[in-house]
Amino acid sequence: MKVGIVGFGSIGFDVGRIIDHGIENFKLIGISSRTKGNILKKISTFKVKPKVLELDDLCKKSDIIIDCAPKSAFKKILETSLLNQKKLITISGSGILENFDSVKNANKSKTQVILASGAIIGLDGLRAASEGKIFSVSMITKKPPNALKNAKFVLENKISLEKLSGSKMIFQGSAKEGAKAFPANVNVAAAVGLAGIGPDKTNLEIWADPKLTRNTHQIFVKSDSADFEIKIRNIQSKENPGTGKITSLSVIACLRGMVSSLKAGT
Repeated sequence: MKVGIVGFGSIGFDVGRIIDHGIENFKLIGISSRTKGNILKKISTFKVKPKVLELDDLCKKSDIIIDCAPKSAFKKILETSLLNQKKLITISGSGILENFDSVKNANKSKTQVILASGAIIGLDGLRAASEGKIFSVSMITKKPPNALKNAKFVLENKISLEKLSGSKMIFQGSAKEGAKAFPANVNVAAAVGLAGIGPDKTNLEIWADPKLTRNTHQIFVKSDSADFEIKIRNIQSKENPGTGKITSLSVIACLRGMVSSLKAGT
C-alpha cells in the first residue's frame, strides 16, 4: 500500500524513517510539508527517497494518508483525503473535535478516519467500557515546563513557567476545552474524550512540574463494567519535548494492524 505523510516534524520524520527501514506491505511514496528544504535534508539518509509533493497530488497518488501536521492544517488534510476517498490516519484528536461532523460523515466518501492512540495507552479498555455505561473519566496531565512553555494557552495568558520550585496547575476544565487551549500538547485528552464518555464530560487538569523529565498522564475511569486507572510516563521526543516518542510508534502499530492476519486489541 502506498503511504503519504503530511507534516514532517519529529513525528512525521520518525514514522517515515521506520517505514523506509521496511514494513511489509507498505511503501512511503511521498511527503507534503511547508518546509520543503527541511524534507530534503531529512530524507538524505533514506534508502528510498520519497517524492516531495503538494497535498492534492499526494492524496491522488497514495492509498493511505498519515497526518502528522499541526492542528491548523487538519481541516484541509481531511477534506482533501475525503475528496480523494483515501483513508486518513491522524494523531490530531484536537483537529477531529473541531471538524467532528465531517469526520462522522467520512463513510459517505467511502473512506475512514483513524485516530492513532498516540501518547495514550489503554484506549482499548476505555472504548470497551463505552459500550456499556461510563460514570466518569478524569485525566491529569503533568509535563516538564519545557514541554509547555510555548503552548498557546500559556503564552496568551502570560503564565510564567520559569524557575518553578514545585508543581503548578495551569489548566482545569473539560477535555474539549483543553484540546482547544493546548492543540499541540494534549491531543491525548481529545483521544480519551472521543474513546470514552465524550470530550465535554471528560475532566482534565494540566500541570507543569519541574521535577519531571517525562510527559505523564493519569486517567481515572468509573463504569458499570470496570473501574480502572491508566498511568503513562512517556519519554520526550528529542526534537519536540511536548511529544512522546511512543506517538510515532503508535502510528506504525496502526498501519500494521490494517493488514496483519492477527490484530491484538480492540
